[in-house]
Amino acid sequence: MRITRDDLTKEQIDRIFSYKFRKYQKQSITDDSMQFIGTKEIAKLMKCSVPVARQIMHRKDFPLIMCGKNLRVMKSEFIKWASQRRD
Repeated sequence: MRITRDDLTKEQIDRIFSYKFRKYQKQSITDDSMQFIGTKEIAKLMKCSVPVARQIMHRKDFPLIMCGKNLRVMKSEFIKWASQRRD
């Protein structure tokens, strides 16, 4: 049986296509310790440009994860790395 838009109520349609609902679902699936952030987020957190953030991410002591050409880091590991660098 195929469900069409006519079979659903307005509330059900809003819930399916709602950005807030998808965001809530995504947050409930992923744990905060398993969130990954990229170069742009690193640049914002460190208040530097994206090229400088990219250079920092290529340091040997940085907890970098490469996803193809994309540079990622676990948010918890970045916080730990930044706090160690501050001491």
